[in-house]
Amino acid sequence: MRHLFTGLITAALLTSMATQAEARHGGYSTTEQLVYVSPTEFEDDDGPLALCHFVETYSVIFINFWRSTQGYALAGNNCNTDSYYDLSAVELKTAQTSGMISADIPSEPKLSIKSLAEGFWGLGALALLLLFAGLKIMQVQKRKAQRMALMRGATPGAQAILDAMCHAAKADGYVAPSEVEMIKRAAEQMTGESLALEDVKRMASLAEESLDLKGHKRLIKGRTKHEQLDMMRGVLLVVAADGRLDGKENKFVGGLAQAMNMDSQTVQALLAEVVDGGAGTTARA
Repeated sequence: MRHLFTGLITAALLTSMATQAEARHGGYSTTEQLVYVSPTEFEDDDGPLALCHFVETYSVIFINFWRSTQGYALAGNNCNTDSYYDLSAVELKTAQTSGMISADIPSEPKLSIKSLAEGFWGLGALALLLLFAGLKIMQVQKRKAQRMALMRGATPGAQAILDAMCHAAKADGYVAPSEVEMIKRAAEQMTGESLALEDVKRMASLAEESLDLKGHKRLIKGRTKHEQLDMMRGVLLVVAADGRLDGKENKFVGGLAQAMNMDSQTVQALLAEVVDGGAGTTARA
């Protein structure tokens, strides 16, 4: 009698053609997947069928952001296939009652932590990126506050010029003694106060080694055209202080000029001016 009952259940469940799991691609996509749960007593023409979670994973540009189970299914090859048979809650209960599926299987499908993690890795990666970016911003702000504290007596304009000079000195990854001397001389000229050489060296060491265009724009934010000209003069004094222009220094000067919308002829004229005139060309800001 049990064999007849089992056969009727199998026939009822497997009368329809197996459904094909699909994946829809684009900027936003939903991917269907079968995840193995347990063996069963069911078979089709190709062999034993396993109980699977029918899972949908939501992605944006191939990055997984969400995963959920849509129910149970039966599939061959331990769920490593695209073909499956839908299994409703009623059918699951009937199969459990007849001993075709283990009674330990919960009626409501729940994904394992591992399977859920595979669906949420995009969110985790995004969270890590945001955390890293936040920490970097905090570090940049802390270093800037330390630099500003060392520029005692300087006006906001003078602070901006000295800060740009410190970044120029750090651009090639090495702050040369001649660059420190040049920044010290300019700082004392603009502030009217004597600065310790170690303080100036510390200021330069706290600068960022490389800046993008946004970073260059932050240097000139709120500065007048006159102050921007003085800033470029100060930067050119620093990069020319050791008698050579490193590729990274050139890149820094180019980025600053781009942020200022300053053409190459003006930069070349200012470079000739500071080389001929020396540190005395940096005005009090």
